[in-house]
Amino acid sequence: MNRIARSAALAVLVLVISPLAADEPDAKRDDPQPPQTYRSSLQLPGLATPESVLLERHRLAKGAAGQGVALSDRFYFTSTSSSICKYDRDWNLLQEQPIRIPGVNHLGAIHHHDGFLWAGLLHGPENGKHDPKLNRSVIAKIRASDLSVVATWDITSDLDWIDPVCFDGQRLWVGDLHDLGIHCYRLDADQLKHIGTFRYPKALSFSQGIRIVGGKLYSIHTFGSMDGLFEFDLPERLSEEPQSPRRVWHIDEPLMHLEGFDFIPGQPQQIWTAQGREVHRYELNQIAAGRQEDQS
Repeated sequence: MNRIARSAALAVLVLVISPLAADEPDAKRDDPQPPQTYRSSLQLPGLATPESVLLERHRLAKGAAGQGVALSDRFYFTSTSSSICKYDRDWNLLQEQPIRIPGVNHLGAIHHHDGFLWAGLLHGPENGKHDPKLNRSVIAKIRASDLSVVATWDITSDLDWIDPVCFDGQRLWVGDLHDLGIHCYRLDADQLKHIGTFRYPKALSFSQGIRIVGGKLYSIHTFGSMDGLFEFDLPERLSEEPQSPRRVWHIDEPLMHLEGFDFIPGQPQQIWTAQGREVHRYELNQIAAGRQEDQS
């Protein structure tokens, strides 16, 4: 990461490390608005730019989605920099749980799989100051039923600025802010083994959210010169060779920079995205043919 990108990342962490404003009990769903259609302006060889359609902006009455979104067929979850919120599928808050793990103080984008949430935590700035000597990266497995932490792994020896985490049932995919890679780990008998790194063009900067579905990798980016939700083919073997994205959808940023996202169970062409006090629902045109929906 160059100095400018690193400074931007630090500035973002300074902004989000503090809890969001208090709940607003009078908040409600915005008045219905007509769908808004977007298309990315990026022009690169082999990169398709299908339309994305903003279907809904939903204001959260309680809780927040400052970092990420994770969806199951029964419950929806969001993450802030310090806690996880659990909702029903109408975005009514059921529980908010601070996530406290020694040595780390910042929670990133989350993922739900088979009754558990997966999250990455790092040690970010305190009182506006960042001490690199305190850098740490921890992966947490969290039971979705009660939001209790059931296992952790410290991977600081591999990377020290973790953010999004995604578990595909066999492998953990972990975004790193320092080397602009998505690191892949195999989970064997509760042990993590680093098996490679997925590389993408540096112009995307670091990933804010990851999903692995139907042999494709989806990653959302906001701090580089190439912004949006990108679709990549997954290579048979991971290498240091950067992979070129196949598609990109424009995702609007009316309230804050882009953060985590997730595909909606039962509606494989639609996603919810995190926008702080709101969550936004999009339809993605021309999503990869034959994409197998994650029913976990």
